[in-house]
Amino acid sequence: MDKDIDKAVELIRRLLKGRVDSFEVFLSSSKGLSVEAKDGKVDALRVTSSRGASIRTIKDGRPGFSFSNVFTEEALKDMADLALSGSLGATVDGYLAFPSPCPPPPAEPLGTVDGAWGKAKDEEKIARAVSMEEEALRFDPRIKRVRKATYGETYVSSRTVNSNGVDADYAGTFFSGSVLAIAEEGKESEMGWDIGMGHRSKDVDCFSIAKGAALKAVEMLGAKPIKTLKCPCVFENTVVVEFIEVLSASFLADSVLKGKSMLAAKVGKKVAASCLNLFDDGLMRGGWASSLYDTEGAPKKKTCLLKEGVCEGFLYDTYWAKRAGKDSTGNAVRGGFKSTPSPGISNLYIERGEKSFDEILKRMDKGLLIKEVMGLHTIDPVSGEFSLGASGLWVEGGKPVYPVRGIAIAGSLLELFSKVEEVGSDVRFIGSVGAPSLLFSEINISGI
Repeated sequence: MDKDIDKAVELIRRLLKGRVDSFEVFLSSSKGLSVEAKDGKVDALRVTSSRGASIRTIKDGRPGFSFSNVFTEEALKDMADLALSGSLGATVDGYLAFPSPCPPPPAEPLGTVDGAWGKAKDEEKIARAVSMEEEALRFDPRIKRVRKATYGETYVSSRTVNSNGVDADYAGTFFSGSVLAIAEEGKESEMGWDIGMGHRSKDVDCFSIAKGAALKAVEMLGAKPIKTLKCPCVFENTVVVEFIEVLSASFLADSVLKGKSMLAAKVGKKVAASCLNLFDDGLMRGGWASSLYDTEGAPKKKTCLLKEGVCEGFLYDTYWAKRAGKDSTGNAVRGGFKSTPSPGISNLYIERGEKSFDEILKRMDKGLLIKEVMGLHTIDPVSGEFSLGASGLWVEGGKPVYPVRGIAIAGSLLELFSKVEEVGSDVRFIGSVGAPSLLFSEINISGI
């Protein structure tokens, strides 16, 4: 954080002293650069920088909130006054509270900061974006163009201070690269996309990203529909990640207590296949969302959500934990200094199995490998019902035979995850959600 952060915190303390029952100050800053390459040169270059602070107050059971991106004494005084005046018309809420200081989790390095961040020249970052485009085009002569090759680096820091004595800070570096490649053969064209991301520069393997995007585009050339049928399916790990991301909302305490979760009243009940174990681990080394504390300053932890298919519990911040009569799981997240905390995931993942991807295909023997789904935003968050477009590869003898498109899959999320027969060992994270490939016993496929 900037050197004047301490001064801002102390000034806000003085401005609020004796005027509220309790308060919280949240400060955050970020700076970064993203490069987009096209036709062997820079198509877009963006440099970003932001800094700001917010105040939450509790006075006579009423909440107050305000924020500012200016740290002058006058601006901070206005921010404090605005939070207090805004609370006058708020409804009394007896569940309002800020966390108290807790012993920190074990001080093992979480690997969220790359000490080399900011040392590379802009020319090197540009070269990484350009190299991804070049590698994708070089992969196969049928890759005719790259619609987008992007590389980015960001440094984020934050600090949470409250009147109970909490003072928690965080810093993280974020690196990412992605490629969208176009393969063409005759009058047919297909797109392929891939991404790499992590806290360290070396986590972004430009060659692997470019190759992955190009391969996905090329292998779908010549795709055709299949007849409507029921068959075993393997969902590729990146597809499972998308489904878990949708399911994650049902583990958030606010959704549960508002009756907007398909898992409400299902704690202790079997809701998925026995081979599935799901965790949220805020202390995972190198995890995209790892930190010692959440954005309220409560210690993060590892929480089991599914154990052998049984729902074990939910994710809480301080407020919703108090409403539910539970303890916070350290899962308060914010969209930035302009927003208040709410429950959210940290590093959510399905525990890896023992079989490799190839072994899972071999066990399926004959069926469909789903590599892409479309329309996940249409899944009903309460019932979990879905009908989605899909594409992939038809498999026989445990080997891909030909590409398939123009199909749809339908069902409900809990029904789907109850049909898992095998969990792969190929866990892949896209941001803060991770999953391996899964073998499903039988899926309804709508074709021709």
